[in-house]
Amino acid sequence: MQKYETLIFDLDDTLIDNNQSLKYAFTIMIKQLGISFSNELFEKWKKFDTAYWHTWESGKMIIPNSIKTLEDKITYLRANRFILFFKGIGLDFSSAVSLNELYCSMLSVNMVEIPNASKLLQDLHNNYEILIATNGPKDTAINKVEKAKLDSYISFIVSSEEVGYSKPMLEFFEFLYQKTQNKDKNKMLLIGDSLTTDVLGGMNNGIDTCWFNPNDVPLSKEYKPTMTINKLLELKRKL
Repeated sequence: MQKYETLIFDLDDTLIDNNQSLKYAFTIMIKQLGISFSNELFEKWKKFDTAYWHTWESGKMIIPNSIKTLEDKITYLRANRFILFFKGIGLDFSSAVSLNELYCSMLSVNMVEIPNASKLLQDLHNNYEILIATNGPKDTAINKVEKAKLDSYISFIVSSEEVGYSKPMLEFFEFLYQKTQNKDKNKMLLIGDSLTTDVLGGMNNGIDTCWFNPNDVPLSKEYKPTMTINKLLELKRKL
């Protein structure tokens, strides 16, 4: 008898190669600003963007009191990162909002799946409830899943954008539980590449985790995934 009924997959760098998507979107974005592309600038952006969202995920992001609605909160968070990163050119808020819209629309254009992602989901979807839990934009996630032809294997997508909170926050998982058919946490497994969002999210919310670690990164002592895989197809043998 199988232990799990619900498999919760992260999207970026678990099923989709996010670096390729980011690089293309970043190239188009800075061209709009009249800035020349360089790998150094791209790597600086990735480092900044990761740190920015980790600040939000840890609950340390300060949101202005004037922002009341979820939609305004998401708009502020996404636009503000461009204002901070490109502060040398004096980007105003309206321009930052437009820049974010361009950037997000480009994220799903140059889309490459992680090897065997579609095969894994195809092999599993008849026996499990499969869903996506992502901290990325909802429309971008939908486009990526459709372009990778993964949509027929997935029940639904939960995005931090629609929840107003991200992995590993409790509120994100409470929203997710409301949508699952299976309500037993003991029969859920969260699969993802991030220790700080996926593994920690599972640990903090009573869900088993599978850490996808294709680059053999050393495991920090504070994180305790239920299992670890280096290639996606290894998951079939672990279930």
